Amino acid sequence: MELADIERQIRVSGINSRELGRLGEDYACQWLRERNWRILARNWRSRFGELDIIALDPEAILVFVEVKTRRTGRFGSPEQAVGPRKQTHLRRAAVQWLISHDRDPIARHRGTRFDVISLSVKSDPGRSMHSESPYPLASCQTSTEAARETNRSGRGGWNPGSVFLRHTEEAF
Repeated sequence: MELADIERQIRVSGINSRELGRLGEDYACQWLRERNWRILARNWRSRFGELDIIALDPEAILVFVEVKTRRTGRFGSPEQAVGPRKQTHLRRAAVQWLISHDRDPIARHRGTRFDVISLSVKSDPGRSMHSESPYPLASCQTSTEAARETNRSGRGGWNPGSVFLRHTEEAF
């Protein structure tokens, strides 16, 4: 499915938060595939929680990607939903995944990383704007501040009617 098709589905009013989250993950997977990432697993569950996307980036780094999708800022930015407690659960789940895939040849990698992909959705039609973080960020809070600064300055080309995607590498 193309990004534009998923984007149209995301903008449909009346979809519940679970469906919005699933579509956000579909969008993130397609966006990563278009950048030559290999998706190994989606929605992998352990007793510690769920890993949204497990993928190999083009340099064979194993990346555990948390995807957050929001329609409004009422509950904070998508990045703010990945706080210290959530990060701990994700780390523990990642360790479980690594243990369970220790001898799996498709999971050979040269390192690991945790990324966050956040999607801010407006229901108005508009062109899609994808923004990949130009530098590794130390924390999700930093990425939130960077997103606000980019939007304020106008340098990011943010369109209030768009699906705005921010990919934060090394989020935690």
